[in-house]
Amino acid sequence: MFGLSHSAISRLSRTWEKLPHKTRKLYGTMERMLDPSWNHRVYRLAVAKLSPPMIPFMPLLLKDMTFIHEGNRTLVENLVNFEKLRMMAKAVHLVHHCRSHPNLPLSPLRSRPQYLLEEARAIRASTCSEQSLSTRSPAATWAHIQPLRVIDRQKELLRLSRDLES
Repeated sequence: MFGLSHSAISRLSRTWEKLPHKTRKLYGTMERMLDPSWNHRVYRLAVAKLSPPMIPFMPLLLKDMTFIHEGNRTLVENLVNFEKLRMMAKAVHLVHHCRSHPNLPLSPLRSRPQYLLEEARAIRASTCSEQSLSTRSPAATWAHIQPLRVIDRQKELLRLSRDLES
């Protein structure tokens, strides 16, 4: 959601116009939920009501942990600041809480159409295993990511975005 609010995406007015009204309305609702005012209060309240599994918004969690670490001294009068440690533990607990619970059903495919199950049975386990091993190879992974070029300069990203839009 936060990526859709980026200026490069929000400037795609013709693309936004092509979205169905229902989708734009849903986006507006989600955008209000992710409003950064009051330290993302609406988002935090919504997440507190959810039950796992869920994926927390990591930049917000990292921001919280950074402020906890930098805003509180580790030692107070040569004693360990346990309040700081409690706050850090609470942030780490949130990540732990977001993990999947063992009570979840093991087979999500039961609700899928029958043809998907038949297709899955047709694939040999050995083929899947061979493909899995070949993709896990460090050399294959390195060969795949070696030629990739990461652009982390905001000005260049905006220029490329504008070039794509014109």
